[in-house]
Amino acid sequence: MVKKAELAYSNGEYLKAVELYEQLAEGEESKYIKSSYQFIIAECYRHLNDSKKAEIAYKKIAKQKSSKEKMATYWYGYYLLKSEKYDEAEKCFKAYKKSTPRDHRGANGIESCSLAVAYKEKPTRYVVENIKALNTKYNDFGPMYSDNNFDAIYFTSSRIEEGVKPQINQVSGMNYTDIYEARYDRKGKWQAPEKILDSTVNCEFDDGNVSISSDGFTMYFTRCLQELGKNLGCQIYTNTYRNGAWHSTQLVEIVPDSISIGQPAISPDGLTLYFSSRMKGGHGGSDIWKVERASENGMWGRPVNLGASINTEGDEMFPYVRQDGTLYFASDGLPGMGGLDIFRAVKNDDGKWTVVNMQYPINSSQDDFGIVFQGNKEIGLLTSNRKGTRGLEDIYSFELPELKLAVEGTMIDVSINKPIVEGDVTLIGSDGSLQTAKTKQDGTYLFKLEQYVDYIIIGSFDGFLKKKVKISTANISDDTTFSQNLDLITMSKPVEIPNIYYDAGKWTLNDASKAALEQLGKLLEDNPNITIELGAHTDMVGDANVNLQLSKRRAQAVVDYLAQKGYDVDRLVAQGYGESKPVVVTEEIAKLDSAFVVGMELSQEFLEKQPREVREKANQINRRTELRILSTDYIPKPEYFMRQKNNSRKGK
Repeated sequence: MVKKAELAYSNGEYLKAVELYEQLAEGEESKYIKSSYQFIIAECYRHLNDSKKAEIAYKKIAKQKSSKEKMATYWYGYYLLKSEKYDEAEKCFKAYKKSTPRDHRGANGIESCSLAVAYKEKPTRYVVENIKALNTKYNDFGPMYSDNNFDAIYFTSSRIEEGVKPQINQVSGMNYTDIYEARYDRKGKWQAPEKILDSTVNCEFDDGNVSISSDGFTMYFTRCLQELGKNLGCQIYTNTYRNGAWHSTQLVEIVPDSISIGQPAISPDGLTLYFSSRMKGGHGGSDIWKVERASENGMWGRPVNLGASINTEGDEMFPYVRQDGTLYFASDGLPGMGGLDIFRAVKNDDGKWTVVNMQYPINSSQDDFGIVFQGNKEIGLLTSNRKGTRGLEDIYSFELPELKLAVEGTMIDVSINKPIVEGDVTLIGSDGSLQTAKTKQDGTYLFKLEQYVDYIIIGSFDGFLKKKVKISTANISDDTTFSQNLDLITMSKPVEIPNIYYDAGKWTLNDASKAALEQLGKLLEDNPNITIELGAHTDMVGDANVNLQLSKRRAQAVVDYLAQKGYDVDRLVAQGYGESKPVVVTEEIAKLDSAFVVGMELSQEFLEKQPREVREKANQINRRTELRILSTDYIPKPEYFMRQKNNSRKGK
């Protein structure tokens, strides 16, 4: 029985092997030998993809003092993670990392326990749904669009056909897999899948994991032949479509027959073939490899491993190449949510891969793999055995809904804090787009935006300075509506510059004032033809002459600061008014106290009649720095245009 069990396991006949080893373990008295049997039983359940039984089996070994304890601890943590028992899983991964520090899977497992929670709490916008019309209680996986119409797919299934006696595969424990075809009907619903009857495509053993060339006429697929007592493994085959049928299945000669390879993915140009294999020269379990050829009729070159950026000590499987060259694959060795996760890989300019987890809900705590897209659209299919799966593995659809991006706001006359009706708003996009609108009766405007675009919003109205603001949707991944008011400054009267502060009796600008003057500088940039007066006003406290000198120094401090920032002093005039021009109460100011009446001055005569609280409010209002437009025909100096050019290069 031991010899039979060992032979079955070495040949990959895990269903047969687990039955034999369970019998052996049950009757074994030696703890050491029994422990070795139990570990092989756990390994069989792992290869059979029976997570529940594998978790229980590895738990037994992890608690024993044996040579397999370390590896069993890792795999026990692996299945605890898949069961979303994160605290227990993290303990196992930490123990494994301590005992086997060179294996990155320990550290990656620890990170996965945190990532799984984070990804679930903040899902991406993808919508993932089970396609019930395609799935059975068996394994249904590996969908692939048959052509660029995206109305038909091929996929792999272990379903049992009605009236056909099932042939159980001792490797997988399931019925042998075949390739099926499914199509949309006129109403956009999936019709019942049909098995491809062509014997050149489906044989009596496992066939599946299809990849189709860009023109739709060449199929690449995996076939796993079996022979009693031998471990033949799997190879990649091609088939050609002509005259309405598939013909001429041929072996793709990449590696010797003794090496098992599968899960092909042909590149859009047909010159690179990616696949998965455990061949020597890899990084651990299954790795992603590639072969290349000079032309579609040329010979394939030597296999090349995609390297440590893609491959790990774990399994990397089910590659897929999108039309833009982006590589997708599944891995259980990289940090993820548990089991196999789907990853996206893009090559940088230096030829190195940048690998990103597709996160939840594309990924789950279970196995997620075999993703395909409808061309450049964020729509497609994938395979998963997550909660809610109808069978053992099901085909799911996914779609990224169109991102809803917009900008809205109100155009405001800042001198009276009221909306401007029929104001002009222009939206200029870095993609060359141009939109214009008039503000409504309440002064509001609204524009729809596109993703990955930088925008400039320009607000203008007769008698007012233009206002420019910038927004960008480059890093936006959720539905977003920007709120951007357009505060316009009138050219007909002085307007207070908010947030300009000085210490009592001093004229030195503090940090808060400098931040406010950055906005004033932007106003000068946006309106290069204006000259302005900067007028400083004081309250009524103290000597009038002292206040006059103080206000002059404060106004000059503002001009000096702007000059230091590179703005032309010919455009700036400093004027100190002291306490000579008290504020005239507006509707906004009247809301601050019942003593303030619209149209009245906050003069010395008024203040003398008011209680202390009212005087303090009035003094605070009178202390201000105002902007007044002097002219609109200034001709900018060359330095202005150089500064604009430099800012444009920096993306400001």
